[in-house]
Amino acid sequence: MPKASARTLVLRPADPFDLIRWLARSQSDPRKAVAELVQNSIDAHARHVAVSRRRLRGGPALTVRDDGEGVLPGLGREEALRYIATNIGSSRKRSLSPEERRRLVVTGQYGVGLLGFWSIGHRMEIRSRVAGSAVHVLRLVEDEPRVVLDELPADIGSPETFTEIVVTELHETGSRALSGRRLAEYLAAELRGPILASGVEMEVHDAMAKGTAQKRFSVVPRRFTGEPLRIAGELPVADFPSAHVELYVARGAERPAIQVSCAGTLVADDIGELHALDLDGPPWIGCEVSGLIDFPGFTVPPGSRRGVVPDRAAEAFARAMIELRPLVEHELQRLDRERRAAADRQVVEELRRALRGLRGRLPQYDLPPVLGARGDLGSDGRGAPEPLDPEGAAPAQPDLFPAGPLATVSISPDPVEVAPGHEHRARADARDGDGRLIRHGVTYRWSIEGAGFSVGGDGARPAVMAEAATRPGATARLRVEVEQEGRTAAAEATVEAVEPLPDEAGFGIPEPHLVDAAGETWRSRFDGRRWEVNQMHEDYLALKREPRARLRYLLTLLAKDLSQHAHRVPGAVEASEDVASILALAERNLRGG
Repeated sequence: MPKASARTLVLRPADPFDLIRWLARSQSDPRKAVAELVQNSIDAHARHVAVSRRRLRGGPALTVRDDGEGVLPGLGREEALRYIATNIGSSRKRSLSPEERRRLVVTGQYGVGLLGFWSIGHRMEIRSRVAGSAVHVLRLVEDEPRVVLDELPADIGSPETFTEIVVTELHETGSRALSGRRLAEYLAAELRGPILASGVEMEVHDAMAKGTAQKRFSVVPRRFTGEPLRIAGELPVADFPSAHVELYVARGAERPAIQVSCAGTLVADDIGELHALDLDGPPWIGCEVSGLIDFPGFTVPPGSRRGVVPDRAAEAFARAMIELRPLVEHELQRLDRERRAAADRQVVEELRRALRGLRGRLPQYDLPPVLGARGDLGSDGRGAPEPLDPEGAAPAQPDLFPAGPLATVSISPDPVEVAPGHEHRARADARDGDGRLIRHGVTYRWSIEGAGFSVGGDGARPAVMAEAATRPGATARLRVEVEQEGRTAAAEATVEAVEPLPDEAGFGIPEPHLVDAAGETWRSRFDGRRWEVNQMHEDYLALKREPRARLRYLLTLLAKDLSQHAHRVPGAVEASEDVASILALAERNLRGG
């Protein structure tokens, strides 16, 4: 119990403007400050937002103009501008529940966000017009406690409703970060959620770009690439709104990271930055996982809008992530198994392609029976498809005229014929408006509709598979959706289960069966039907991560085993083993292993 002499006091700042100054100075990134201004346009239900960097009154300036409903549209223009100037940090948005904030994609507060202009330039004007009113202006100056309200005549042809922010006397260091391309890319990432949710059209115009440099940039939110994790899109968080989860495995990406947002506003570029949540280890970090997790219940620091406050909501979110962790790990294991299986299939294709015609040229070698399927590799590899990994192959001739933007896509062959228990490679050809093949910068999403069939792979050449129980004559529809820088195209083809051709049961290059024989010295062995490779041998372990080196090693082993099986004379085994040992050593030395 407090003593009777205890007193209750109300916290008040000694100097209110000092508090405002600290809030304004807490925003150090001019791009984030621009994003806050654009966020206010989206909150006002704008359909079009134009951000411009240009010269105004002899100096560099930045403007943000939108066709939204305006600042506090229920008030008169002078009253609305007076309100936001005299109620810093007391936005009407604060009365919304977390669920309403999530639905309306609102996280900002009028006043606090506007003060971010201090990191952009020295002066700012807010020009507002609603329903054909006069244009009212609120003028603010960096580090000045007084503001000016003014009224201007509307320009001829000016929209009846608009809001325009004009920041002048840009700081030199901040201005460099606001070039057209860099700003457009930043806004596309920072406001990805609000842009996608609202459908707003946004453009950055850089009139200060020199010479023939590009001056207009559309702000298009980037879509995550990679293999999506098959987990629920909504993550329950006890006593708080659910979090939205969108995760991918982005193998080969330069810096894969899971972004975190609050009701659409980005609060962390990498989940590992939220140190208080203890999420800076696997699988969130270091497992090539990228994507976005949006939790509207976070409390976000009002000045910088980066990071989260470690309160009850953050604790509940961290507990929910503990529940999510084993599901993500299970998905990563599944995708890793599928990747290894696809790599093994590719190795077989490469081996058969490399040794195409071996039976005809060297008939003395006893090749094992290999059952093919229509469209698969046949007796000696005739009709073998191009390898999935073209690395190491002869480079294609460069196009005289580079391909333009994506226009169409087609699937070949059509129909795709595959025998039960086998697979057939399909191919998607993405082309521009002139029919030129687009070789780079295109992502593929494959799907198939039809019982007994499946499709594996996310590149241009997936494997279409028919289950062993699928009856010949069954059909399915194979579909591909391709995307290039926001442009999309789709195509479909028929898949049909067919009987294996009688003459497809012949002789060919065997599939390597990988065996865990740790501590044993044998590299590979072949009994005339089954070819086994010791994947725990030191040479295999040293070369397995480099696809071309692994392929050359397997070719050496296969040549060794075929020759041993064909020439059963004293010394043949030892001699061929020595040759394989020498070539494996040379391969390891040449690649620095």
